[in-house]
Amino acid sequence: MEEKIVKVLILLLLAINSAVDWRKREISLISLEVFGVIGIGLNLWLGYQSFMEAAGGAGIGLVLLAAAFFTKEAIGFGDGLLICVTGIYLGFWENMSLLFMGALCCGLILSIGVLAGRVKMAARVPLIPFLLLAFIGRMIL
Repeated sequence: MEEKIVKVLILLLLAINSAVDWRKREISLISLEVFGVIGIGLNLWLGYQSFMEAAGGAGIGLVLLAAAFFTKEAIGFGDGLLICVTGIYLGFWENMSLLFMGALCCGLILSIGVLAGRVKMAARVPLIPFLLLAFIGRMIL
């Protein structure tokens, strides 16, 4: 039961922020706060993972925040914050898998776009829609 709740909440978080990221090139900080608090509360209430697992998952987002700082936002701060929140729900390995699969989807789709002449090499694209695609793919498979 708790696994379904977690999946639905992550799906909602990614869907909301995919739409915002696609249209405005930003992430809804309010949704991150709300889902972050819900994730912590759910973790405490259901106890489906240890504190260290949740902290490890959020730590991946902290690494992305540091990368955003040092690369002058080659990857956005919002992306790092969103990965922190998904890490609260998923833990270290599942969150790492989500990030890897999202980056892989992004790379494959954009490579096809570049080869087809529809995307320029220097184009900045939102990451969250690819994370959503990866999460849906993981749910199906």
